[in-house]
Amino acid sequence: MTTKALMLGLCLWATASRAEGETKNVLALPTTWKDEAGAPVTLERFKGRWYALTFIYTSCAGSCPLTTRKLKRLDAALEQAGNPLDLVVVSLDPAHDTPPMLKQYRVRYGIEGATRWRILVGDDAQVRTLTMLLEFKYTKNPESGVIMHDNTVYLVGPDGAVNTSMSSLDKPMEAFLAAVPTGGSAPVRQKR
Repeated sequence: MTTKALMLGLCLWATASRAEGETKNVLALPTTWKDEAGAPVTLERFKGRWYALTFIYTSCAGSCPLTTRKLKRLDAALEQAGNPLDLVVVSLDPAHDTPPMLKQYRVRYGIEGATRWRILVGDDAQVRTLTMLLEFKYTKNPESGVIMHDNTVYLVGPDGAVNTSMSSLDKPMEAFLAAVPTGGSAPVRQKR
């Protein structure tokens, strides 16, 4: 059995076995991504921290620029409130989103010095696994390469559970901001 088939099978099992309304947990499936420098990273790295998670692709001319701008506003609002979060952005186009493309993306949106922003790239199976778990829908037009996708930003808790979400396009940020606990992405102390 190939790794891709195994990952897809695990994702389908995890999605099917999750009861309606049950909390989505990004740590439920082990996936390894590459960061902007090409170094391996897992979502376990963020365990114990609150963070925002969303999906984009760098060549998008539609909603991804709007999502990125909303994330910048979210980042600024949380920083101003003294409640900063890490922002984890996962590429929907791993074949195209190479380290140089990710660097250009950062420059284009003025986030080249934004140290709390993490842009992750995996293979197609990893992206599909995570998006299926989160019920984030997307499809790629094989002729044009355009990716049609949801525009959701998730608030992930220290245990990997999704606590709330918002549309990056048409929903106000207030409810999302209010859901971020005091301390933001500061590591959560484990109870003994």
